[in-house]
Amino acid sequence: MNAVILVAAITVATPITLEEVRAQSRQNADVLLAQLDQEAAVEQSRAARSAIFPQVSLNGTAGGAFYGPQRIFSTVPTTSPTGTVTGFTQRSVDVEVSSSRASFDLAVSLQQLIYDGGRWWAQIAQAGALEAAQAGQTQERRLASELEGVRRFYELLRAQEALEVLEANLRRSEEQLRSARALFEAGRGQKVDVLGAEVNLGNDRLAVVQQRARIADAQAQLAVWLMRPGTEELIAQSPPTFDAPPTPGPDAAEAIARARQARPLLGALEAQVRAAEHGVDVARGDNLPAVYAGVTVGRQGPSADPFFTDPSRQNYVQGGLNVRWDLFNGFRTSSEVQRAQIARRRATVEMDQQCRELEAEVRTAAVNLATRVEAAAIARANVAVASEGLALAQARYAQGLGSTLDVRDAQLKLTQAELTLVENRIDVEIARAALDRAMGRGVTP
Repeated sequence: MNAVILVAAITVATPITLEEVRAQSRQNADVLLAQLDQEAAVEQSRAARSAIFPQVSLNGTAGGAFYGPQRIFSTVPTTSPTGTVTGFTQRSVDVEVSSSRASFDLAVSLQQLIYDGGRWWAQIAQAGALEAAQAGQTQERRLASELEGVRRFYELLRAQEALEVLEANLRRSEEQLRSARALFEAGRGQKVDVLGAEVNLGNDRLAVVQQRARIADAQAQLAVWLMRPGTEELIAQSPPTFDAPPTPGPDAAEAIARARQARPLLGALEAQVRAAEHGVDVARGDNLPAVYAGVTVGRQGPSADPFFTDPSRQNYVQGGLNVRWDLFNGFRTSSEVQRAQIARRRATVEMDQQCRELEAEVRTAAVNLATRVEAAAIARANVAVASEGLALAQARYAQGLGSTLDVRDAQLKLTQAELTLVENRIDVEIARAALDRAMGRGVTP
């Protein structure tokens, strides 16, 4: 009955390979978010380059004004009795008639930044460094995502392999129960042996049921990480070399050397330091003047005619240079320079610390892989010894020289050895994936 249920479950499940998990993990939600951050950094770099291009604007206005009766003050000449102008005076004048006037203005302005103390070039360089840093962070996120996908894949495979071990143990318990009953019916065994075998069989069935629940949890964890429906039942396909004895990885010194060459985190940190250095240049640019050149071409008139009817009139051209130099701004610039220098020192300290942590991570991963490979070899040898022990215990029991306790003890030792081998074999592959990630292997554009 259990075998039928398992076969039915497998037929509706979706098989998935390690390479499929790697590929899909490199495009999961975490990586997509990192790619969006990288796209934003690219656009920020484009925005920084906008300063080197001329700024063109088009302005147009059309309006009118209405003036009712009012009193205004106007400067009027004073004259002598002979009509000679003797001076000017301010007088109030009453305008009793309402009036209105229109205004039309259309102009195209072009402004070009010529020099701003080197700020624009520093900002372009800073944006480019930040873009490179974000690209490295995206690759780093891709590596981390792939490692997590591999880990979840092997957790599912671990649960599946453990289920196979427990089912094999269950079959051994069923065989032991049949043997105990046969000996009891032949008068060569005791009833207590039969009862003990039945209890052992029930416990083994319970272990199998509980293991299936662990598989369901591992399936959900892997499916969600791969952006698949959480209800999809995945079946991890064993890699071709999984059943072979694991091969050792590089030693710590070689792994560290590879990481220095390929780990994207190092490139991202160096780019962040460059961005901080350019930030100092940006802040210092405020100490120097900024020079702009501008020209405006337009038309202006008080009425629609001749503004719209005669293109040869109402035209004007304006141009000039504009120089701005903030000689004193309350020490704001010097404060910003100091803050930029602090940010640069902070980026340098963080990079140095990250490099030390990276070397420690790589060394730990290399040692961990070597330890797991050695442990897997020991576990494989234990399985061979435990299998021989079980065969011996079963033979003695069949000859009436041993008890079911001896057989059960040997059976549990074999099951435990097989589970330990599964654990260590899976741990080897997870450790290998962790070392690959630490060294920067598998980086893709």
